[in-house]
Amino acid sequence: MERIIKKRIGVELFQDKLEALSKSDSYAKALQKPQLKLSKSTDMILDYEFARLYKILEGSITRMLTTRTNDEQTKPVDQSSVMLAQYNQLIQQQNQQIVAYQQQEKQLIEERNLYQKKIEELEQSLRDVYQQYGLLKSSSEQGKGKER
Repeated sequence: MERIIKKRIGVELFQDKLEALSKSDSYAKALQKPQLKLSKSTDMILDYEFARLYKILEGSITRMLTTRTNDEQTKPVDQSSVMLAQYNQLIQQQNQQIVAYQQQEKQLIEERNLYQKKIEELEQSLRDVYQQYGLLKSSSEQGKGKER
């Protein structure tokens, strides 16, 4: 297909037509709704699945046509390699999310440890206050006993 595009149509013309497609109203309408309501069958220009697939592969198609020269041997672009590239991209995104979650977890653990330390300090302060209260109470009771 790439050879046909390069030899019969021309890469520039093909890219111009692809750009026109992505800017067309029918493309935008097809992307918006999987089930279009049409008054007659001739109103249907683009299918939702086609528009969705084109949107996914638009960059790959353009790169493929612009990066290869006419002299290179062309290999058929296989759908599994495209899916593999998308899968690799998904894995990279998930790895980035995992790293972000690990950093967030580390921060939350540090925060928790800080709060636990504060709680322990407050509990110790409370014990000290209870001890002082107990000493004051007993000294106050001893003072009252001497007065009698």
